Amino acid sequence: MASSTTVAHNFLDTHVVPNHEEWLVQPTDLRLAMNAVLSLYHMADHFWHAYGQTDPDRTFHTARAGEFRAEMARRDSRFAVLRDVAEAHKHMRLDRPVRTVTESSQTAVGSTGYGEAGYGTGPFGGGPSIVVVLDDGSKQHLSNLAYEVRQLWISMLT
Repeated sequence: MASSTTVAHNFLDTHVVPNHEEWLVQPTDLRLAMNAVLSLYHMADHFWHAYGQTDPDRTFHTARAGEFRAEMARRDSRFAVLRDVAEAHKHMRLDRPVRTVTESSQTAVGSTGYGEAGYGTGPFGGGPSIVVVLDDGSKQHLSNLAYEVRQLWISMLT
């Protein structure tokens, strides 16, 4: 039987990275995007189960995977948005008081104009991408959020 830490690395290698890489080939495919987002989000559960009991410092001394996900969202705004996109995709509408996105429809293929979203976070020349419109009206490119969260998981696993 593999160790729990190996299982966490395996989830990254067999689900997170391939789902993300497949989406990068077709960056406006919502199905591929949601597969990548859901894998990135559920990596939190695999990480917590790998380290929650054996190395509680790595999981911020949280008692359950759900607490760890919430703490990750408090500590990292990119994970918070990704979490809300994933949960809105699953539930269609979020009603918890602390959220950045309320409805699944806030994530769609679109584009951003000059000054919208972060500089250099979307396609060169402002072409179409999957854009998240946050509740405050600001926009973010989902591809950039996914990349940053992927890098976060890789750094946390090393």
